[in-house]
Amino acid sequence: DRADVFVSNVRPEILESFGFDDTRLRARNPRLVYARVTGYGENGPDRDRPAYDIGAFWSRAGIAAALTPPGGDPPYQRGAIGDHVAGMTLAGGVAAALLAREKSGAGQMVTTSLLRVGVFVLGWDTSATLRLGIPATPMTRTSTPNPVISCYRAGDGRWFWLLGLQGQRHWPDLLRAVARPDWLEDPRFATMRSRRENCPELVRLLDQIFATRPLAEWGAIFDRAGMWWAPVQTTEDVVRDPQAIAAGAFVDVPQPDGTHIPGVASPVDFSVDRWQPQGPVPEVGQHTEEILLELGYEWEAIAGLKERGAIP
Repeated sequence: DRADVFVSNVRPEILESFGFDDTRLRARNPRLVYARVTGYGENGPDRDRPAYDIGAFWSRAGIAAALTPPGGDPPYQRGAIGDHVAGMTLAGGVAAALLAREKSGAGQMVTTSLLRVGVFVLGWDTSATLRLGIPATPMTRTSTPNPVISCYRAGDGRWFWLLGLQGQRHWPDLLRAVARPDWLEDPRFATMRSRRENCPELVRLLDQIFATRPLAEWGAIFDRAGMWWAPVQTTEDVVRDPQAIAAGAFVDVPQPDGTHIPGVASPVDFSVDRWQPQGPVPEVGQHTEEILLELGYEWEAIAGLKERGAIP
């Protein structure tokens, strides 16, 4: 009754069976912000279908198919990608609802779903399908509409990404870097359309050039020429990346024995209310008794819940 926010990822039918649906909880506490993330949404024939992010977000929302090369197997999603995006989406919705409550005095229900988040994440492709009927087809290095924003391999085998999203703007920078000013007037490559039409040939020529130097040298050349780029890094590269470290991507998490282990930090910082880990990850049920005592339960009642297996 004193809570500001109720958060759940349990299916609606299960919550309703326990009396934890939005209508009943907000009848008890009209200021409550009721936040729920589901697999497939609040309505429709599959509203109560069980889901993980690899199903609702990755598979059904179209992301896996959009990344599958012709004749290839769908790529496997890395762990919890959809869960992370859905969680951040719900957190943003909760913050907005709390701000609205400051004006209205009333809470409300905030919902999102793994399916909706997946459709939104793939919105660039999905919008093209909605408006133009164009399906999302996977792009390859030799079929991309703009080979100035694509991946290439340096002479030491390391991959990198050119970031020439604005093709005509970045094209002269790339030509300075690869010492091919003649391509400015070459009819095969002079315009974005001609580069798209001759993408395989341009990629072949750039591959030959990039194979002549290691990535460290190319990086310095790109920077001098004003050509935007980024390395393709493994997680092993990332945890050693001085920029990722300086940006606060990692944090030391205290352990019960007084030592610390490295962990991935929250991606959000605050200029005034600085945050840091307050302790180790709790064990399952570690704070259950403490919370129940705060809610007014007596030890005898807590013992009864344990005997019935309701709490660990």
